[in-house]
Amino acid sequence: MLNILVVGKSRYVVVAVLQSIRSFGPAHTVVIGDNETRALQWSTVCDMQHTIDFDGPCDASFVHTVNRFASDFADAVLLPADCDGVRITNRVRNRLNITIAPIPTASSLKMFDDKWLFYQFCTGHGFRVPTTRFIGCKNRQDYDAIAAEFSVPFVVKPTNRAGSIGVQIITDRDDFAGKILLNEAYDFDSLIVQRYIDGTDIDLSLLSLDGTVSAFAVQRVVGSRVEFIPNTYLETVAAEICSRSGYNGVMHIDARMDRETGLVYLIEANPRFWASLAAATLCGLNFVAESVAPTRLTKSHAALKLTSGDASCRHPALQPACWKTMTTDSGYRGRLLRAKAFDPYSLGQLALELSESSMRYARNKTFALAKSRAYQKA
Repeated sequence: MLNILVVGKSRYVVVAVLQSIRSFGPAHTVVIGDNETRALQWSTVCDMQHTIDFDGPCDASFVHTVNRFASDFADAVLLPADCDGVRITNRVRNRLNITIAPIPTASSLKMFDDKWLFYQFCTGHGFRVPTTRFIGCKNRQDYDAIAAEFSVPFVVKPTNRAGSIGVQIITDRDDFAGKILLNEAYDFDSLIVQRYIDGTDIDLSLLSLDGTVSAFAVQRVVGSRVEFIPNTYLETVAAEICSRSGYNGVMHIDARMDRETGLVYLIEANPRFWASLAAATLCGLNFVAESVAPTRLTKSHAALKLTSGDASCRHPALQPACWKTMTTDSGYRGRLLRAKAFDPYSLGQLALELSESSMRYARNKTFALAKSRAYQKA
């Protein structure tokens, strides 16, 4: 029985981690999160949820909870799931009496979690990135100067936000004024401008152990499916970015493939687990398992890689092709599908998917009926 204490604020990331834990065996899992993860107290993939403030006031309570868990359960492991989880763990690390899964140091986290610092790291080491400039706050920014330097469209984004918060693709002067300059809600004070890469998203996921890449996957999203594909450049980047930074832990790097040239540009890094994590798990590479119980025990082993296969992001109930595996497979695929299908939290997501599907169906039906009546009148 695995005993794992998952720490993080991002509900989507924490749920993906919990599902991946359940896929590789029975586990006693407890989550330390905030209000966003409070609903996990009713989850079947989580035995208990503790709510704390991650910004300092609850550090002593966090230490007490972690050490109590370690004393109550043999071979307990602390698994920070997102950047907030890594920060609080690093802040009190010397007071924790528990095995901690690989995580980046405070300085590494700061560098890879900040888009401007990541850009500087990449240019300093020769990694391909789109031209980027730090502009700070939005006040007194000259659209003409920016457009002349980057051409249009260009991208404006805050350096220190995740989940595409604040990311705006600017197409003209009015767009810049409406989305940025005159938008009072757009109040970020640390902005960059970046050349827009016309192309498709392609992502690199990796696990590094003290500067040596242990596992990696290259993926792209096509509709509701995540496809794993080979890409020579990103496979090279996986090893080099780990060795040149001495990185420890998991990371998910967003990149873009230029439509005309096929060149891949690194856009930003996320030094944490990611929301589409379960797709890699379903296709045979479990980054959580490799973090808490690695199969690569020495540096002489080649890194695990996932560059083929695909998995759906939809709820298993909406995928008839996987029903047999979900109900009869006793291996990791069956366990993962059951964890995704029958968990109360996931059932709530299913209800949302069905509601959205019903709305799309109703809109299409209404449009088809209106078109038919117009044709009859004509």
